[in-house]
Amino acid sequence: MPHHSNSTMTDEFYNMRKQHKHNKYSLVTKTRRGMRPMRTTTKRRIRYSSSVSSSSTVSKAIPHTQNTKKATSFSDFTHLFPHEISFQIMAHLDLESLCEIAKVSKAWYFLSKSNEIWRQQCSIWNLSFRPSYQLDYYHIYKQHYLLKQRWDYGRVATHYLIGHIDSVYCLQFDSSKIVTGSRDRTIKFWNLETYQCTQTLVGHEGSVLCLEYNDRIMVSGSSDTTIIVWNMKTCQPIMRLRGHTAGVLDVCFNEQVIISCSKDRTIRIWDINNGQLLNTIMAHRGPVNAIQLFENKLVSASGDAFIKMWDITTGECLRQFEGHTRGLACVRYDGHRIVSGSNDKTIKVWNPETGECIMSCEGHTDLVRTLNFDENRIVSASYDQSIRVWDIKTGACLLNFQSGHTSWVFDVHFDSTRIVSASQDQRVLVMDFTFGLDTQYF
Repeated sequence: MPHHSNSTMTDEFYNMRKQHKHNKYSLVTKTRRGMRPMRTTTKRRIRYSSSVSSSSTVSKAIPHTQNTKKATSFSDFTHLFPHEISFQIMAHLDLESLCEIAKVSKAWYFLSKSNEIWRQQCSIWNLSFRPSYQLDYYHIYKQHYLLKQRWDYGRVATHYLIGHIDSVYCLQFDSSKIVTGSRDRTIKFWNLETYQCTQTLVGHEGSVLCLEYNDRIMVSGSSDTTIIVWNMKTCQPIMRLRGHTAGVLDVCFNEQVIISCSKDRTIRIWDINNGQLLNTIMAHRGPVNAIQLFENKLVSASGDAFIKMWDITTGECLRQFEGHTRGLACVRYDGHRIVSGSNDKTIKVWNPETGECIMSCEGHTDLVRTLNFDENRIVSASYDQSIRVWDIKTGACLLNFQSGHTSWVFDVHFDSTRIVSASQDQRVLVMDFTFGLDTQYF
């Protein structure tokens, strides 16, 4: 990303702050490419004087005197104190104040651009790299600030991955690639920088309904009732697991076991090293549509409208969660909360220890087919063709992308920089919040 001048950066901060403060509007349907129109505000010019009378804050800090000329000469506290003290004072200011004082005078402008001040400002972001005094913290803060603004207002650049010749059921992605599974019986690898397909894997004899991978292996499940374990280095099959009597709807694994669930109403636990079947759990009265593993606890969601928690070492059912009025399609669990989506068109958040439903999110107009969440937000997708972003603390719908897909959405994943979704329309949609930003700091 090319560096802008400091004055340009200051103006952008200032204008975006004003927009955030005054432009309160309800969400509207996005355009066909999934982008929300950029909104503009009238720029309000604020003039400043270096005299005592121009700033009530500074005036209160400097004693009044009868000698006007003498008072004027001592009006700027940055001339009275060492730079280190001035830095400490300014380090306690918020973003709005820092943007405004940069317009007071040249001396205040250069002080407001101190790297130490912006290093402290960056402490509000969860930085994923090791702090260093040699980094440009003003630049880093701006990247994170603009990314947050884009999440707040739904500003994205959209890209479609075209290559599957039938519905795309499942996906996973990381910083360099996207992996997708389809009804066309293939698994495809896509370069996240070029959005081109780099490899196609063939092995299943039916639709690829689910997949999960790490650095070493990938596990995929299919409507052909089997599970294939793939080597992620060579992209070759390691082994095929047989035992389910209907389609495999979801898979997950850890260092010891692979766990699968099926339309046959069972959960099966397999040894990850040799593929031996360790346990079969008669789990639900309907298809087991989704599972999520955390440590030794597994959460399952079924078409029978129940969520259950299991101890995978014993196969014991630890808890049952009741509240949805129709069958469940998806569930996620991170050890602290459970989030589920159902054919009753709602998303529910649960306390995993008590079984209590903490919150319901309402807004989708059809089956909630898929969802994921982090500590701040839930991202869900539905047969109503929309992708929605929710505040995980309040349940408020923050964003509603309604034009990204032209048919049912089957899977959605996200991180701090993008949302990726797969649909019956045979396409994978990438919504990028970082277009034009310096992504090395995310």
